[in-house]
Amino acid sequence: MSMRKGQIAPRTMTGGLRVKAWWVLRKKRHVTLSELLLTVCDGSEKSAETNLRGWLNKLVSAGLLERERVADGKLTSNGSYFYRLVKDIGPKAPVVRASVSKIFDPNNGKTTSYLHRKPS
Repeated sequence: MSMRKGQIAPRTMTGGLRVKAWWVLRKKRHVTLSELLLTVCDGSEKSAETNLRGWLNKLVSAGLLERERVADGKLTSNGSYFYRLVKDIGPKAPVVRASVSKIFDPNNGKTTSYLHRKPS
C-alpha cells in the first residue's frame, strides 16, 4: 500500500495515563478519581490510582481544578472527592515538574508554580 500525498489522518491513540485523564476532565468537567480510573485504565498501569491522585492534587494547587469532598454514607469511610475543571488550558495535558514545583502548559509553553500545601 503506497502513501498518498495530501491530508494525514488525525492521531487516534493518546499518549499516557495523564493525557487520557486530561481528555476525560475536559469532556466531563466534573469527575471522581474512581470514574477516571474506570475510564482511562486498562489494568496494565502501575500505581495508576496513586499517580492520578497526586497529579490531580497538584492541578488543584495550581488552580486548574477544584476539589469537593462528598460523603458516601459509610461510617468508616473518608468519602470521595469530585474534581471540577476550573481552567481549561487547552487540548494538551499539563505536565507536572515536581523537581521545580511547577506545572508546564504545553499549549502555550508557559510554566506555573503550584503551592506546597494539601488541597482542601
